[in-house]
Amino acid sequence: MIAILQARLGSTRLPGKVLFTFFGQTIVQRVCAIAHSVAPVERVIVATGRRAENRILKGLVEAAGAEYFEGGEDDVLQRYIDCAQGYVGEYILRLTCDNYLAQPALIEGLYDAVAGNNADYGFVVPLSHFAGEVIRAEVLRAYAGSPTSSEAKEHVTWDIRNDPQLKKVELDSDFMQVDHTDRITLDTLDDLILMKELEVENIELKPVRCLSTLIELQSERHRVAK
Repeated sequence: MIAILQARLGSTRLPGKVLFTFFGQTIVQRVCAIAHSVAPVERVIVATGRRAENRILKGLVEAAGAEYFEGGEDDVLQRYIDCAQGYVGEYILRLTCDNYLAQPALIEGLYDAVAGNNADYGFVVPLSHFAGEVIRAEVLRAYAGSPTSSEAKEHVTWDIRNDPQLKKVELDSDFMQVDHTDRITLDTLDDLILMKELEVENIELKPVRCLSTLIELQSERHRVAK
């Protein structure tokens, strides 16, 4: 399996978000480390857009042991398709570089469920921020040159997830005791504030494999919210 991570600097809500740091490491490099830590992953590729501003990522990505790829700026599905050309393996892991607490153990569990069922696509409901998505490479490439929805161009797997002809694995929102309805990501200023609070208050989140700490954190967040 290869991991294709999408990242760009031109986020409308939080520009340059992948360059913010978590425990001294840029978000793009942390997500590279997360992907490298997933047992079935053989290669990690960061796929970004062609705008010149994105090229600041190249050195960071390569320093993290990942490959750098430039594709369409706005058609992210086509960017993924182009990035996957020539890949002869069976599955692709899709991660976005705003999900800095994605967990390798969850991704490995998702991959096992997808591969074990010979499925075309798998995710954790409701598109978990902690587990990514696993897609059969030939299914992704089949969209090359085909009409796609505007949602798919932005969100990549929209049409795949809604295709009744494909065999899909949908894992429950409490998969591996994590609350996958919880929103811990980096997309807005409030998200950045939360991330920095977590950095100060939860040193145990520094390792990329911190599943038990994440579960404890969610439990505490739910207790406080009541």
